[in-house]
Amino acid sequence: MYVSMTGFGSSRIEREQGTITLELSSVNHRYQEIYARFPKELASWEPWFHQKLRRLFRRGKVQARVEITWASSALAASFNKEVLSAYYRELSGVSQELGQTRDISLCALLGLPGVIDAQERFWQSGDSDTEELLLALLDTGAANWQKMRVTEGAHLKDAVDEHLLRLERLTDEIAGKWEIARDAAFASMRERVRKALDSISAAPDDSRFAQEAIFIADRWDVAEEIARLVSHTAKFREAGESPEPSGRKLDFLVQEMNRELNTLNSKIADAGVRWLVVEAKTALERIREQIQNLE
Repeated sequence: MYVSMTGFGSSRIEREQGTITLELSSVNHRYQEIYARFPKELASWEPWFHQKLRRLFRRGKVQARVEITWASSALAASFNKEVLSAYYRELSGVSQELGQTRDISLCALLGLPGVIDAQERFWQSGDSDTEELLLALLDTGAANWQKMRVTEGAHLKDAVDEHLLRLERLTDEIAGKWEIARDAAFASMRERVRKALDSISAAPDDSRFAQEAIFIADRWDVAEEIARLVSHTAKFREAGESPEPSGRKLDFLVQEMNRELNTLNSKIADAGVRWLVVEAKTALERIREQIQNLE
């Protein structure tokens, strides 16, 4: 199955206390990595979130961002007057000691720890309501993210299939022309040997020539490489149709196909056939570029 490592998904849940949003984005990466940004009210839930998210993909770099926008009513009810008063008294005393006459702004104290704590009391680690809320948020966001990755994977599959079809056609052409080039090479070699022997008035040794021809044929023979290349191509198509993400398997098969093409290129001397091998390697490189984006 073609599933892109690149994707984006979001979800949003509104409650009386405010709105909580989740954004998931992912890019290519050799391994599985997760980076999460949580508000302080939900910091204790980050390990739980990591555990859930890791089950949803195999490789790629995923960034998750959770934000809370508190309703005005929740903010108004969250002032801890005792803590706020304590901060004010302490800072006022320090100001007097330093001879500062400037009034202390209460608004400047709102960001200090403990001044606004109603949200923290509401989002407690282990709270069943909070877990249910985060699970719903993740389910929806991950579904949207996965949908985009599958859609992008379908586009990648179209591009890969186009280059794979060209590779298959070139393989068939190489197989057909290689046999012709092989027979022509043997005929040319036999003719050169005959002329060389004629020039020195020597009689040809057919058995000796046959032995040399068999030795050279073994070195030139690429039937096994072509057969393996065809097999790898068929396995590539089969892996792409698997219900599981197949990026790693496809990447391995591309490496194997590239190895066979390199062997073909080293064995074949005919210029026309070697050019076909170069074109086949170009098509394979296009495939490799595309599947690097797959999970």
